[in-house]
Amino acid sequence: MIWITIEQIKCLQALDEAGSFTKAATALAKAKSAVIYSINNLEEQVGFPLVDRTSYRPQITNKGRDFLNEAAKLTAQYDHLIEKTKQISSNVETRVSISVSGIYEQEKLYPIIKKAMSLYPSTEIILEKEILSGEKMLMEGRVDLAIFEDLSRTKNFEFKPVGEVDMYLVIAKDHPFLDLPKKEQSFASLVQYPQIIQRSTIPDETIKLGVMDEALKWRVTDTPSKKEIILNGFGWGRLPSTMIKDELKKGSLVHLKSLEKKSLVKFCLGHKKGHQLGEVARFIWDSF
Repeated sequence: MIWITIEQIKCLQALDEAGSFTKAATALAKAKSAVIYSINNLEEQVGFPLVDRTSYRPQITNKGRDFLNEAAKLTAQYDHLIEKTKQISSNVETRVSISVSGIYEQEKLYPIIKKAMSLYPSTEIILEKEILSGEKMLMEGRVDLAIFEDLSRTKNFEFKPVGEVDMYLVIAKDHPFLDLPKKEQSFASLVQYPQIIQRSTIPDETIKLGVMDEALKWRVTDTPSKKEIILNGFGWGRLPSTMIKDELKKGSLVHLKSLEKKSLVKFCLGHKKGHQLGEVARFIWDSF
């Protein structure tokens, strides 16, 4: 049975890089005799010469070069394992997952994530966009942190406010609703046309935000799609004011102010009570 150790491979790699047994031993902080012994044992294990010792300086043989090329994959994985093990033994997570409401201004989040990536380059950060599902994603353990709409069901969470946005009731400038006489432009008339809404990322018919029960509904999966469909005159709906500034200014979207009831959505950053935040998640939390 061939029994190759990482130490043996590391000694051969050091010899290849340093060019001599003495320098390889210095690089590895080992005795020269220990390096020679490890490489000799490795050659016995593989059954072919790895080092040509006939010249003034030891040279890696052709077979030795092929062996090193393959072994490099293993030692890279080994080094990665050592780093991850150190990370696991600390309070720095290997992975942090965050869900973010699709109507939240994510530009506020990106600088914080960028800083976290700089401080903790070995941590994988996963961002998931969602709609009306942040609380469920936390409760089901799908994410560590969530930025979600404040729907007043926060007893299971530690949370803090992180912003708000006005949701404007809008319609395309060429929608037939706007051809009606002003006195007929009412909610009763509006609900004769499709309301464009987003369905929850995790289906839940009990959670609604600005949905008119009596209206025909067209459901989409994300906010950009909702905006595009409304812009193309297929229906009406509420969109974040921050997302439609240009369209309102150009007049391609019309804000139905006369029908508007103030619709302010507040956002929370939350995590499940009892869920101990690691160092990276805590950094993100404290950055808000």
